[in-house]
Order: sequence, then C-alpha cells, then structure tokens
Amino acid sequence: MKIKREYTIAGMMLGGIALLVFGINYLKGLDLFQKRNLYHAVYNDVAGITPSSPLFFHGYKVGQVVGTRLMPDGSGRIAVTFQIDNDQLKLPKDTRLELYSADLFTRAAQIVLGDSSVLAQAGDTLVGDAQLSLTESVNQQIDPLKRKAEAMIASVDSVLNAVQGILNKDARGHLDASFADLHSTMTSVKQTAQRLDALLAAESENLKQAMDNLTRISNTLAANQGRLNSIFANVDSLTAALASGDLQKVMKDLSATSAELRGTLTKINSGEGTLGQLVTNDSLYHNLEAASRELDLLLEDLRVNPNRYFSVFGKKDKLPKLSDSDIERIQRSMQQQGAK
Repeated sequence: MKIKREYTIAGMMLGGIALLVFGINYLKGLDLFQKRNLYHAVYNDVAGITPSSPLFFHGYKVGQVVGTRLMPDGSGRIAVTFQIDNDQLKLPKDTRLELYSADLFTRAAQIVLGDSSVLAQAGDTLVGDAQLSLTESVNQQIDPLKRKAEAMIASVDSVLNAVQGILNKDARGHLDASFADLHSTMTSVKQTAQRLDALLAAESENLKQAMDNLTRISNTLAANQGRLNSIFANVDSLTAALASGDLQKVMKDLSATSAELRGTLTKINSGEGTLGQLVTNDSLYHNLEAASRELDLLLEDLRVNPNRYFSVFGKKDKLPKLSDSDIERIQRSMQQQGAK
C-alpha cells in the first residue's frame, strides 16, 4: 500500500509538471499537441520583437516567434525562431520573414513569399528583412525638417542682424531719400503713361486705318495665294535653272563681252579707227564749226541781198546792201592782212 501511495504521489507530481508546462506554452500560444514547423531568420535589430510576437501571412496569423538568440559567430546579429502552425502553407526557398510595425508600440513579422520552385524545409534559415519602425520613420521624416528649421533660424538671425545694422540713423535717411526718389519716378511714369494714353486716343483713328490696311493686305494675300504660289514656283524654277549652270554660262558671256568692250574702248581712246579719230582728233569739230559759221553768213547775206542770188525779172540791184556776213568777211580779211 505504501509503495502504491508513492507511485500515486509521483504520478500526481509528473502530471502537475506536465500541466504546468502545457499551461505555460498555452499562454505563449504554443500547442504541444500540434506539429511544430520551425524556421529561422537572422536580423541586425529585433527591437519590439518578443517571444510570442505574431507571424502573419496577408494579415492572417499563421504562427509566432518562439525564441531569439545571439549568433555564435560574434557578429552581433540575432537569430529569431518562428513557428508556423499551418501545414498547408508552403514556403519557397527564397521566402522572406519581414519585421514591421504592427502599431505605434509593437512590432510583428510577416511572410513574403518568394519565386523559387524549391520549397523550404522545417528548420531552414530563411532571409530576414525589416521595415523601419514608426519611430524611425517619423525620425527619418522629421530630421530633414529639423535641419532645415535650424538653418532657417540661423538665416533669420543673420537677416535680423543685417537689418538691425542697416536701420541706423544714416541708413534711415538714405531710405527716406530713396523712397522720395522712387515716388518722383513713379510720378514721372504716371505722367508719361497719361501722355501715352492721350497720344493713343488722338491717333486712334490713324491706328484703326493702319490696322484696316493691314487687314486688307492680309486678305489680298490670302485671296492671291494661288498666284503667290505660282510666283514662288517660278522663282524656284529660275533658281534651279541658275544653279544648274545657266548662270555660270551667262556670267562667262558677260565677262567675254565686257573684255571685248574694254578692248574697243582702249582702241578708241588710243585713236585707232574712224571712231577713234573722231574721239581724239578735234579737226572735224573745227571744220564743222567753220562750215556752220559760213552757212550762217550765207543765210544772212541771202536774207539781206536776195536779189544778189535771185532776180525775178532778170535785174539785179546796182548797189547791194552789205550784210552782216559781208561785214564779218571784210573784217576777217582785214585781220588776216594785218597779221601778214
């Protein structure tokens, strides 16, 4: 009987220990009667992760963290062990176990499936990844703003010091003078604008006529667009013809003609040929001038003494009158005899 009582006590103690272990694991979320699929991942920082932190897949809880430990290689990294309770979830070899902020104060883990065709086995070490916590994200957003605010405060302080240095008695006097000059300038601009308005009002009719003329010219151009196109086409054709070599031929002919004309003018200036003699020798001019003078004298004598040349009844004047030509001829004879 005594032995049986000891067995009973031992059995009750073992049962209590088993119940205690089961209760503790149950409180942690572990089911000792369920098959445990354990996977591992390594992280540099596991802040906010504790044993029993949940593991989600698309927002659905499929497991939890069951343990953390430092890596034995002395790198300072932390290995986290995850338990997946759902046997239907198949993980590819390149699946990532990512830590993220579940709320403002706690963090959780989530499964990001990979594309590998090879499945991971229980006990494998998967890729560990971590998102920034809310605090880190806020700090990351606030730090640039903080630096900008500090720089802005420093700039404002510098500006205030500069303004304080500028706004002394002399500077205020210069500013007053500057404002007075600015007022005068604005007054002049206003007067100029008024004059310009008056000028535009006075010339509005002329401006209207000019705009009407421009409109008519534009309409005329639009109405004669076909002719203009034809003219432009002709100009293009002429340009193409000139570019094809006709212009060069014309220039060669013009150069040859110019050379021949230059040679002819040279011969004329040197007195060659009849035209050259006429240009360089003035004897023809003097002969023509003398003949013209003789003809004038002859006509004058014919006017004064017509009976000398014409006699209707065969009778001539006994004492003919001396005409200007006779007087001039007598004077010339006398001058010639005096010269001899």
